[in-house]
Amino acid sequence: MENFPSKPQIHANTLISFSKSLSLFLVLLFSLSFVQSLNAQTNPKAEKEFRKALDYLNNGKDDKAIEYLNKALSIDDKYPDALLCMAEIYFNQSYELDSTKLLAFPYYKKLVEVSPDYDITAHTRLGEFYLYEYNTEKAKYHFNYALSKFKSPKDNKKIFIANKKLEQIIFMEYALKNPVEFRPENMGGNINNEFDQYLPTLTADEQTFIFTSLIPDTVDFGLRIQMVEDFFETNKVEGEWEKAKKMPSPFNSLENEGALSISPDGRTAYFTRCNAKDGFGSCDIYYSEKIGKRWTEPKNMGQTVNSSGWDSQPTIASDGRTLFFVSNRFGGKGQNDIWYTYKQDNGRWKKPINLDSTINTIGNEMYPFIHPSNTTLYFSSDFHNGMGGMDIFYSNIVNGRFTPPQNIGYPVNTSSDETSFIVSPSGKKAIFSAELEGGLGGKDLYEFDLYEAAQPTPVVYMKGKAFDKQTQRPLEVRFEVKNLNTNQLTASSFSDPQTGEYLVVLPLGVDYALNAWADGYLFYSENFQLTDDSKTNSYQKDIFLTPILEGESVVLNNIFFKTNSAELESSSISELNTLVELLTKNANISIEISGHTDNVGSATYNLELSTKRAQSVKSYLESKQIASYRLTAVGYGQTKPIADNNTEEGKATNRRTEFKIIKK
Repeated sequence: MENFPSKPQIHANTLISFSKSLSLFLVLLFSLSFVQSLNAQTNPKAEKEFRKALDYLNNGKDDKAIEYLNKALSIDDKYPDALLCMAEIYFNQSYELDSTKLLAFPYYKKLVEVSPDYDITAHTRLGEFYLYEYNTEKAKYHFNYALSKFKSPKDNKKIFIANKKLEQIIFMEYALKNPVEFRPENMGGNINNEFDQYLPTLTADEQTFIFTSLIPDTVDFGLRIQMVEDFFETNKVEGEWEKAKKMPSPFNSLENEGALSISPDGRTAYFTRCNAKDGFGSCDIYYSEKIGKRWTEPKNMGQTVNSSGWDSQPTIASDGRTLFFVSNRFGGKGQNDIWYTYKQDNGRWKKPINLDSTINTIGNEMYPFIHPSNTTLYFSSDFHNGMGGMDIFYSNIVNGRFTPPQNIGYPVNTSSDETSFIVSPSGKKAIFSAELEGGLGGKDLYEFDLYEAAQPTPVVYMKGKAFDKQTQRPLEVRFEVKNLNTNQLTASSFSDPQTGEYLVVLPLGVDYALNAWADGYLFYSENFQLTDDSKTNSYQKDIFLTPILEGESVVLNNIFFKTNSAELESSSISELNTLVELLTKNANISIEISGHTDNVGSATYNLELSTKRAQSVKSYLESKQIASYRLTAVGYGQTKPIADNNTEEGKATNRRTEFKIIKK
């Protein structure tokens, strides 16, 4: 890959480069202190070349400094200061342990051979290099040697890091002996090229693939080339990805854009834009909404979400309301942390919350991906025990809490950096960015079958269109799908106002309550189950809403009572509150609430039970300040069946609660 000037800020926080420059500056001061106390055995010619090298370094001319350091070492190949300075230049030139940084290895090695105690940090550097090569025995030796020389309390931080590396070695030795199944396939020339590709996203139907690419771009009338980050998009045709094309406006601009995350319904896109005029920090999170086939001009998410620091890499949950992202803002636990924010009913986002220490550490936690099932969070970390560099981890969400992260294992993770990991809605396929042997150049995107233990709960998507029942006109309808057992929101969405199209993503093996409503219409109510043995990845369902007119009625399919009782189940609350909202917004209407039963039992008992159940609903509405004069409760028992009472399914359908508009 050509070494163009660049300012990529979405893939990795560029503030890291500042810390590297600071580290190098301290190294130079350290080396100068030795120059001032050189003993009489120092070769004067070597010293002269070394001083020239330091002058060039202080003027930011690394290449010239390396030239004169080589001259010094050609005169005296055991010159400690020159060896250390050369090693530190290469080590600090890049963030990742890449080919440039590896050039430092022989100089550290030589320095330790010449003078083991000359610079103890050289041992920790050597330990890192040996870990990169999976040579755990030599790595252990150097970290333990460093620990034997470090002195508390001034070296406490170094002691902590060395001990952390020894913990990593234990994990690495286990992982090398217990590899996971992994057969990566390069996604090919229609997606990858000689530059870097990363931060992918896949739509719920798995037919559209969007990713970020670091590409050369001309500035200053073509007189200078720099690298910029932009979005590329491809669609699947007959099972194959088409040639990826740069996404049109409004997403790509003259600045860096990347890390696109599309809500499961495909109607809202969240992404990162850097150095923008309306930004609050170096990089901010923006959003755009799709109306018909056009995306709106991106808007900054504002200072509630964004900070004066670096905010990037958003990933939206399938509920359409929970947004995870990465930030180095004040109040975090480490260098870069994963945060989340939640969109309230009024459309405003809550102040972001830092994920607890189960996920975030004093290191870097980045590249989050929340699977559409909302059951598993994948991310990269350089601090949780791993193979080295940034490793991929996953944490399951159980009862609203994250479980301790699990390393996804070797050889998915290596001693290099593994990032930008996503999993298909089915949970069986994974895609990530890596620089593997045989790639097309730089970081490529790879696809592979994800082994079972790391798979999330599979999901299916339900899609269709929403219409006015009388006119068949497409409607903008709000959808909410909740887990019937927990009453937790699973998905929230709006249908497109021009086409009426909607899509929600739902985990399998759950009972659901669906509500859909729009201003001026009665709401739609239904419950259903998605079984684990589903043979399809999609369900088609069109929704028809009835205008609010006198005489129109709605079956409240998500109101439930305890068996042979008029006591409401807690799973009924969501639908009852939807009815409260309808009556509050339409204060001129009055309704009849009717209870119905199947034909099991006596007609007298069924009439009494249905009346009590209708009264229970009326009492709940009254408790929410709906005037009693607007509410009439009636029980009809088994006298108005709408299905065959000779089948269990029919009986279940007949056991229902309805409401009817009796005055408008």
